[in-house]
Amino acid sequence: MDKIFQKICDLYPHYRINTRIKKKIFYIVFALFKSFINGPIKLNFGNFFFYSYPQRKNYSRSLLSKVNLHDEREINFFIKNIDDNSVFIDCGANQGFYTIPIAASNKNCKIIAFEPSVQEMEYLNQNILLNNIENIETSYLGIGDKEGSFKFKNDNLEKNSTKGGLIIEDDNETNEIKMIDVTTLDKFINDRKLDITSDTKLFIKIDLEGYDINAVYGSKNIIKNYFSVFLVEFSKMAVASEIYSKNEFNNFLKENELSILDIYGKNLTLDNIHSMLDNLKGNHQVCGNFIVVKESLVKNLNF
Repeated sequence: MDKIFQKICDLYPHYRINTRIKKKIFYIVFALFKSFINGPIKLNFGNFFFYSYPQRKNYSRSLLSKVNLHDEREINFFIKNIDDNSVFIDCGANQGFYTIPIAASNKNCKIIAFEPSVQEMEYLNQNILLNNIENIETSYLGIGDKEGSFKFKNDNLEKNSTKGGLIIEDDNETNEIKMIDVTTLDKFINDRKLDITSDTKLFIKIDLEGYDINAVYGSKNIIKNYFSVFLVEFSKMAVASEIYSKNEFNNFLKENELSILDIYGKNLTLDNIHSMLDNLKGNHQVCGNFIVVKESLVKNLNF
């Protein structure tokens, strides 16, 4: 059945399924096949390919069920702004949902993808090989506000489950725990002596399952010395972190002359973010991805 469904995907590639009715038809076809296929299914997005697995707990399944890239608007924001003199840093790269399309759109841009989950890294490397992309460097390092060895909880407890994992602060947690090396973006950039000059633009995506603010705090020198643009996921987990205080983070934003914007370029306050989090319904944990950037640099961005 995999071969038959793959032929359908080859005949009707994802980049051509670009209307609501086409997506609905494709979903109906997928619904008929999903119980009989194992994957991976190779999907064609035009200038890159992506492996997708049909299992319910695999995050890549939505590429088949929704026929959309994850966070497509955010990815397009990076693609519109990244040039040959840019470095894209993907903190929490997962299977490469940002890394792969951004690397394919500009093969002269240096890309560094951090992913401490062994299973997610395997998926990421599969997608890199699938596309024969050479401008991506991968690292198992975790990213935070300080160096050290930290507890990492693996949430991929079943085959083809891709919830990923997270750094935990609970000393009582023992299930599926391993220790991972964590560094800061400031130290990584400084130690690596990358070909970064005062003209280099750093675009940094942070999605660390609650450790997002930690990673921002570990980037003070980058913020001070470089053209740096952060895309940060704000979640209930992030604001519940031991390191987070609304007043302290507000002071951090003011001291570093940072603005928060939505993906359309609208200015927001930290109060706006907290209001969004408070209004989340049910089990939803994330209110969205938001740009954190120096106020003086906003005029240089394309939305």
